[in-house]
Amino acid sequence: RSMKKAKPTFGHSKFDYRLAAIFRRAVKEFEVADADKERADREYKTGKLPPEAVFAALERRTETGVILLMTAGALLEQFIYSYAVTFLEAESFEEHLGKTQTLTKWLLLPKLCENKEVSEDDPAINNLRELIKARNAVVHPKQKELGSKKVPTEIARFLSACRNAATTVDGLVEILKSPAPKA
Repeated sequence: RSMKKAKPTFGHSKFDYRLAAIFRRAVKEFEVADADKERADREYKTGKLPPEAVFAALERRTETGVILLMTAGALLEQFIYSYAVTFLEAESFEEHLGKTQTLTKWLLLPKLCENKEVSEDDPAINNLRELIKARNAVVHPKQKELGSKKVPTEIARFLSACRNAATTVDGLVEILKSPAPKA
């Protein structure tokens, strides 16, 4: 029995979790919190804000960033799954590819489903790689020694992944929407 469907089928799930709408709202909330934190830093330096206000802005930015990364990850998994089962039998997909890492799915499934080449160094793939690393650092935190040089790198990656989340999702969606090569 073939893993691939004779022709693509498009359907819907029984329940729409509205991940795309939640993601877009999370992007906006992070952008506001990020700008508020930058403003708080400037105002603290000029003596207009106490340190507690800067800390509160940092906490808000962190919380909105965590929500954004979790939502982006879930949305991207939903997109690649929906794309896959448009072209592949759902049972076969689950059996053979269901546990494959998300990044690998984004590289492999466009080729398998529509013969689309996705380069390892495509900007959207690089952004996805960074988003996954940032998300994993949140979900699976590793203990770090005080003064570790990894902490600033991790913070920079977290902020970068949050600031690029919308671009990452849009770039990956474009890969799926792009026309398949002519046979």
